[in-house]
Amino acid sequence: MKPESTVTLINRLVQEAEQRVQVFTAAAERETFGYAYNDAQASLVLLIARVLDDKKLPFELKGYHVSMRGDLGTDTCEASVKVIVRGAQYHKVSDGSGPVCALDAALRLALHESFPQLVKVNLADYSVRLVGEKAGADSKTIVSIEFSDGKDTWKVAGVSKNLVKASLLALIDGYEYALLPVMSKA
Repeated sequence: MKPESTVTLINRLVQEAEQRVQVFTAAAERETFGYAYNDAQASLVLLIARVLDDKKLPFELKGYHVSMRGDLGTDTCEASVKVIVRGAQYHKVSDGSGPVCALDAALRLALHESFPQLVKVNLADYSVRLVGEKAGADSKTIVSIEFSDGKDTWKVAGVSKNLVKASLLALIDGYEYALLPVMSKA
C-alpha cells in the first residue's frame, strides 16, 4: 500500500462530502484514543468500510486466552481463540515463543478452514509504542503490524492499555484486510 496521509487517503476513497464528514469524525474519535492512521492505512481502509458500508468482520472473535509459563531460561506461551465464521464456531489452541506469536498461531488455525488463502499472509514487522499522557506500564499502547502476502504489504494498528489485546486487535485488522476483495483495497 502506497503511503498517504490520513486526509489524502480519506479524500481519495470517499467521494461524497457527507460521507467524508462521517469518516473524518470516526477517525478523529479513534485518534483521540491513540490510533495513528498515517502509519496504519489498512486499518483506516477498514474503518472507512465499517462506517460507510456497515461492513462486518468476515469472522467474529468470541473470546481469547493467553498464558505463559517458564523460568528465566525458557518460556512457553499458549493462546486459545474462539471465532465464529459463517455461523460455525472454531476453538483453537497454539503455543508460541511469546504471547503475540501464540495468538497469531491460534487465530490462523481457527481461520484456516474457512480462509485457506491466509496461509500466504505473514507478519513482516511488529512494533509497540506508548501513547497518551501517562507514561509507564499503565500507558495505552499502540501496536503496529506490517503484513505481507508475498506481493503486497499493509500496515494495521491496535490500541489498548493491554498490550496483548492491542496486538490481537491489530492481528484481526491485518487478517480482515487480507480478506478484503482486491478491488476494495486502497
